[in-house]
Amino acid sequence: MDEQYKRPNRLTGKPFEEGFEDEDGRVFFKYLNKHGNDGYYLEEWKRDMKAYLLKKEASGS
Repeated sequence: MDEQYKRPNRLTGKPFEEGFEDEDGRVFFKYLNKHGNDGYYLEEWKRDMKAYLLKKEASGS
């Protein structure tokens, strides 16, 4: 995936990393290989760390 199309984390200025938890408790899972209307890759977020860990375990990552 091309780094320039990954939306940057406003706290670090770098692309989001798997497992990043935002101020609302959502957890970043991955970038999808599809662009949104803003030109960045679409993102997959989980509602909380429990959901993130379940998805990570199920995907074998």
